[in-house]
Amino acid sequence: MALSLEQLEAFLAAVETGSFSAAARKLGKAQSSISGLISNLESDTGLPLFDRSTREPRLTRQGQALMEDVKAVLKSHNHLRYRVSHLTDKVEPAIGIAYDNLLVHEDNINSLIRDFERAFPSTSLMLLHATHHGAYQLLEEHKVDIAIGLRQHSYTEQYGFTSIGQVQFAKVASISHPLTKLSNPTESDLVQHRQLKITDNQSGTRHSEDRTGNAWYCNSPDNLLAMLKMGLGWADIPLQSVASELQNGRIVRLNCNQQALSFPQSLDLVWRKEGEAGKCQQWLLERLTLQYRQSEPSVSIQ
Repeated sequence: MALSLEQLEAFLAAVETGSFSAAARKLGKAQSSISGLISNLESDTGLPLFDRSTREPRLTRQGQALMEDVKAVLKSHNHLRYRVSHLTDKVEPAIGIAYDNLLVHEDNINSLIRDFERAFPSTSLMLLHATHHGAYQLLEEHKVDIAIGLRQHSYTEQYGFTSIGQVQFAKVASISHPLTKLSNPTESDLVQHRQLKITDNQSGTRHSEDRTGNAWYCNSPDNLLAMLKMGLGWADIPLQSVASELQNGRIVRLNCNQQALSFPQSLDLVWRKEGEAGKCQQWLLERLTLQYRQSEPSVSIQ
């Protein structure tokens, strides 16, 4: 038994439009052609698919049983045609992005993926939260194609990179934390209290730059914010990540006398330069650069 796609398309069009004549108009064929295709389908399957005893043909029990399978076959065929066309046009079948969600606003990502789905519906997209140096490690391990994070000290020649914005850091604590009672906390004041820090899975739980000897680490911005609000320590983190908490007064800036605000740090978009970039990667690099610069939320530093 050999069933043609043309037969299946005629069958589904007749089901969806309610008549052979309407199916013919939808497919741009003569009504006699649609009738012939459906008759041949019934002959090839050995099943009566439509009841023609009424003015408009109605699906039989056998036709109803096959309808979902026909839909699935045609959907799979269309997907295959679309995938072949995209591969010919150098559209990647899959692409991955790792980003530090303490630095990158989720509204930016949500807007990006809505437009990406419309532009590349057959490409598999993977988004990974990766704190600290995690995004770059995933890029080095070839687990993603693009990384977004703070600028590294240097990049090897195999990577391309561009700055897509500036990240302003500040020292903050819960309104109930003892440091907020000091008008100008000094460095010695800070080291007497626990610092809360973001880390990643590969870097481990402790770092040589720990000044307090009593730092707590986590790889989740949500956990860090929860610990801040509980008054379990202070943190030097991006202002945008605590913008709403600063506005409602639950988190406050520490007006440290040595430097109230850290110097802005560059937020970088990094990718591997090996081979020719496909259309998905080119689209993402251009869109991320443009979108993040235009929509980066502003946070008052007053």
